[in-house]
Amino acid sequence: MLNDGKCEALQAVNETGFVLQELVLYLATHPSCGFGLARYQQAVQAYQEAMDAYVSQFGPLRADQAKSCGCWQWVESPWPWELED
Repeated sequence: MLNDGKCEALQAVNETGFVLQELVLYLATHPSCGFGLARYQQAVQAYQEAMDAYVSQFGPLRADQAKSCGCWQWVESPWPWELED
């Protein structure tokens, strides 16, 4: 089982990412919907906050989030699918 809030943080990233993707699809067919555009902006912010919270506590989820400190450390952490249940 994931510990120290890791599971919850990853769930927040997944949920906000899902909402963001659904709004992108909605806006593809309703490009002038003011409500949809406002929700999209909120979803972008929520996703970024969830992603930032995860990365700051548990490390990168994407290669572009890996910080360089003299060596490539992206592969040193377990991949998301390698985490224990």
